[in-house]
Amino acid sequence: MQVPTIALVGLLALSACSQPQVPAGQLNEAASLPASFDFNKLDLRVLSTFVNRRQATTATLYGNDLARQAALGGTSAAQPGEVLALVTWRQQADPNWFGARIPGALQSLELLRIEPGAAGHPAVTYQCFTGKALTLRADTLHQQERIAYLLAQKPAVLP
Repeated sequence: MQVPTIALVGLLALSACSQPQVPAGQLNEAASLPASFDFNKLDLRVLSTFVNRRQATTATLYGNDLARQAALGGTSAAQPGEVLALVTWRQQADPNWFGARIPGALQSLELLRIEPGAAGHPAVTYQCFTGKALTLRADTLHQQERIAYLLAQKPAVLP
């Protein structure tokens, strides 16, 4: 009776240490950010999400704690230390739920950083990365419009 109990305890201990496995087909690889970008190092949290039916895109606005507090407080002036990121995906049909739309191919990641600037005025750094590889886009045509858009967004508030 002693040996089967020890074997059972050993088997349970080994199975408890295994990593949870995502079932095949359940991970949305198309919507994943490239590991080389290391998005997690930015330490951002979800502030809001957007769906644009005309362009068939889904976007998520992320921000650090300082950006979240500024947005919740209605502060119109950007404060040094704020970081915002808007990730946009093309929508695709959800293979597991009829009629649902989920993020598909990664379209862009817009990164906005507010840093201390000259004469006490904050300096805004805007970068736009495009495509699955998140290649930095050199075009700055609508950069000021995008900065104003990102700074004007309010976080979703749940009751």
